[in-house]
Amino acid sequence: MRVFVTGATGFLGRHLVPLLVERGDDVVALVRPATAASWLEERGVRIVRGDLLGGDAVPAAPGAELVFHLAGVVAHERRDLSRLVRANVEGLRLALEAAPSGARFVHVSSVAAIGPAPAPDRPATEEQPFPLHAGRYPYAATKREGEAVARAAADQGRDVVIACPGFLLGPDDVYGISTWPVRRYLEGTLRIHERGGLSHVDARDVAVGLVNLAERGRSGERTILTNRDGNMSHERLYERIAAVTGVRRRTVGLPPRVAALGSTLVPWPVKPGEVRAAANWWFYDPAKAERELGWSPRPLEETIRDTAGQYL
Repeated sequence: MRVFVTGATGFLGRHLVPLLVERGDDVVALVRPATAASWLEERGVRIVRGDLLGGDAVPAAPGAELVFHLAGVVAHERRDLSRLVRANVEGLRLALEAAPSGARFVHVSSVAAIGPAPAPDRPATEEQPFPLHAGRYPYAATKREGEAVARAAADQGRDVVIACPGFLLGPDDVYGISTWPVRRYLEGTLRIHERGGLSHVDARDVAVGLVNLAERGRSGERTILTNRDGNMSHERLYERIAAVTGVRRRTVGLPPRVAALGSTLVPWPVKPGEVRAAANWWFYDPAKAERELGWSPRPLEETIRDTAGQYL
């Protein structure tokens, strides 16, 4: 099967592409001109150099029977909104336009597009209405808008399925965008936590989930891919890292407003927008993926151990 992948050189792509190659797919990847991609070429992936936002996906996608759209931007400050819209909304629109009309299109969204859960003991499902206050968070808002584009394409007859991964951990986070809290905790430069938490999942398991979703997902629907055991407060994540690695750092809890103010006054490793968003309970229920895809992520201790291993 010919498969076209955007975002192949990112964290998730580094785990998805080998799965596709191993099963014998003919993989074509759109890679920006300045991005290193020798590891893809070594696996027999055909590289097309170009920029998705420049319309360069058009010569890369012809003949594809399956498309994985992983490309996107993660940022949380309001000043990043225009960049987020271009990458997470317009980029998706251009990828859909470039893909053959008969191809199955797997759009990798995020649990952020669902919005935070109402309480830590009430994890959100795929059917949760988007909370009104979540629109204040630029990343969540643009991922939500991107999903609207994907759903509109499905309504018009395109075969589009939507994956909503949790917050990625695991090895080979080449750009450090997702696993930086683990690194910062281990090196002792992240000593503050606040109320709230994230739903963590191993990038390797999400890659498997994407393959399963491409085979069995229902067009026009979203599916959450996260670890049930990964719904953890920020403080609890630090405790789990300490238990797995033996590296223990004293941390201090702050009220969200104090934490947000502090991040504007002193050079913390987190920005104000990240602090404001992190004060919510981004907890999710993966029951649909477990039931319909037969998907089951690995134990979280293994994920934390392998995430920490790239930094220790």
